[in-house]
Amino acid sequence: MVLVLTLGLLPATVLAAGFEQCGPGFVIPPSPDIESPSNQPDFTDFESDDADLRDSGESILRGNVVVHRNTMRLSADEVRYHSENETVDAFGRLQVWDQGAYVTGTRGRMVLPQDVTIIEDAEYRVLDAHAHGVAKRAVLSGSDILKASDATYSTCTPGQEDWFLEADNVYLDKGQDQGTARNVWITFKNTPIFYTPYLSFPLSDARKSGFLAPAAGVSSSSGFEATVPYYFNIAPNLDATVATRAMSERGVQLQGEFRYLFPWGQGTLAGEILPHDSERAEARGGVSFTHLGSFAPRWHTNLRFDWVSDSEYFEDLGSSLAVTSRTYLEQRADAFYYGDWLYLLTRAQSFQTLDGSIPGTSRPYKRLPQIYASTHFRERNLRPTFNTTTELVHFDRRDSVTGVRWDLRPHVTVPYRTAAGFVVPKVAVRYTGYALDGRAPGLNESPSRVVPTFSLDSGLFFERRLNIASRSLLQTLEPRAYYLFTPFNRQDDLPVFDTGEYTFSFAQLFREDRFSGADRVGDAHQVTLALTTRFLDEATGAEFLRASIGQIQYFRSRKVTLPGAVRETSSDSDLVAEVAANLDERWRVSAGVQWDTGASRTDRNTVAVRYQPDSRRVVNAAYRFVRDRVEQTDVSFAWPVSRYWRAVGRWNYSLDAKATLETFAGFEYESCCWGLRLVARRYLSSLGGEYSSGVFMQLVLKGLSDFGGAGEFLSRSIPGYRDEF
Repeated sequence: MVLVLTLGLLPATVLAAGFEQCGPGFVIPPSPDIESPSNQPDFTDFESDDADLRDSGESILRGNVVVHRNTMRLSADEVRYHSENETVDAFGRLQVWDQGAYVTGTRGRMVLPQDVTIIEDAEYRVLDAHAHGVAKRAVLSGSDILKASDATYSTCTPGQEDWFLEADNVYLDKGQDQGTARNVWITFKNTPIFYTPYLSFPLSDARKSGFLAPAAGVSSSSGFEATVPYYFNIAPNLDATVATRAMSERGVQLQGEFRYLFPWGQGTLAGEILPHDSERAEARGGVSFTHLGSFAPRWHTNLRFDWVSDSEYFEDLGSSLAVTSRTYLEQRADAFYYGDWLYLLTRAQSFQTLDGSIPGTSRPYKRLPQIYASTHFRERNLRPTFNTTTELVHFDRRDSVTGVRWDLRPHVTVPYRTAAGFVVPKVAVRYTGYALDGRAPGLNESPSRVVPTFSLDSGLFFERRLNIASRSLLQTLEPRAYYLFTPFNRQDDLPVFDTGEYTFSFAQLFREDRFSGADRVGDAHQVTLALTTRFLDEATGAEFLRASIGQIQYFRSRKVTLPGAVRETSSDSDLVAEVAANLDERWRVSAGVQWDTGASRTDRNTVAVRYQPDSRRVVNAAYRFVRDRVEQTDVSFAWPVSRYWRAVGRWNYSLDAKATLETFAGFEYESCCWGLRLVARRYLSSLGGEYSSGVFMQLVLKGLSDFGGAGEFLSRSIPGYRDEF
């Protein structure tokens, strides 16, 4: 059982959600006007009902006094202007307006040369931040800075302060979108919940450096643990996060993440290290690096490197099903070129296997390197179009057959396409050659294979107009026939480096080969017959419904197989059907079925339904079935039960294993200036069938801090969920 309660100081970004729940209660009264303002910089205008003016010394203005200087306006019952030091003292019903800030008090002083206004016994409001408070003294410096002493601060509607902070000093800098406070107590529902000698918080959704939400909890694997992260806003295109994670049963783990964004690329470097794991008496850690970039015109890079110190790392230190169920970690470096007619890829790729039960001879091969090129010349009706793909790969794996494979596949098409249909004949020849090491004595170390393929793809398009529920629709009917012939070529003497058989689906009906990779080319003498219909909005072209059905008819048995597989002798494939519908803006439905006509049974079935009438409401239900392998249901939802309350939950259940993979349930509460999430969760945490449980709480004080991180978890787990905090 894991209990996680998170409390924090400040987020990297705040005001992620607005104050829509507050209504119109937070307002600033309109400022008074001067009849004939000078509108000159650093020039001061005065207006009053009565005045005693003097060339030097003190001038006194009484009755509805208004002072205007730059962007600031001050009103009071009485104002005294001292010409010798250019100060203004104001008394009685004092009000000050300046660039969205509003301050009231009992008395005040303006120091005109320094552009400073001091208000005693002040109440202040900052409109853009939806913030307000009281202070013994408030000082306005220019139009951007407000300093408050012995002050409070809250973003709740005045008179309904569910939370507020009390501080010796509050400093609000609207120019920097930043607020700070010293010697701070945060009070929630009249109960002090947190103290800090220093607090920094944004006044907008701009990023800023500071502490993120720390987390604390207890688990059976690590004991009591606490994580404290700190965010560095280095530059507009650079930031970093560092954290310490203290675990009573394992020690102190250091974590870090650095992100960058430049014209030549973007990426993330993250790492963590546990110098001494008390449970295992060893150091443990992990590294993750991703990069996407471009180093020259049309040249791009894609880098990924993931590594952990041991195979149990995620099971012991991870926290979610997506992490703990990982089998392989990839290390890959790609450089690729996109030209007008040429695509070129160079790759180096390796894997770290986390599942120790997988034997070495079943683990993926390294590609050191892989070079792939393909042409894509534009087709023209009734003219031959020549293209080719070629690949050179060096495969390496311990205690296995290794070597180089060269694959070359030129092909030619003579297409004919019109608005009513198409016919595309295609002829291809595939040559694959090897230079192998580590083969058993007597086996050919340089085997090769040449296989031709002929295909003929054809289809028609019919359409008609319909009116359904006062909506003008266009229905299409699209029959398609696809013939494929590849002669049998014995390939048992070829190794299997990276080849597998595609999962059968509707798309597989029109593939030229049932195998992925170049180590096998499937023999074929078959024809596919398929039918698709669509319902389209005649005005916009939006697709409301698509339904397809198809099947392959085989004219002979398929002899080429992977090692250990049985030859297929059936005269037809499974019948495959798919449906996808956007019935309206609320309903989305998709379904697929694979029917074994010989055995009269379903081999594969998927159904998914989403109902989402608006951004706050969503319900998902899905069912997935693969005979003898998988049968699961998955239900998730986020649904308001009142204006302020919303229930959330998910249940992912394996019917074949009779076990829950993940389940959670909880609620969200959102008021004007704060929100709360509470979620209880249980999930499969290891490949061995062990479970972890937890309770997660997130408290959001809008405009100040985000305590916790459950919103990201809910966004991943509930499709269509929108985080409103």
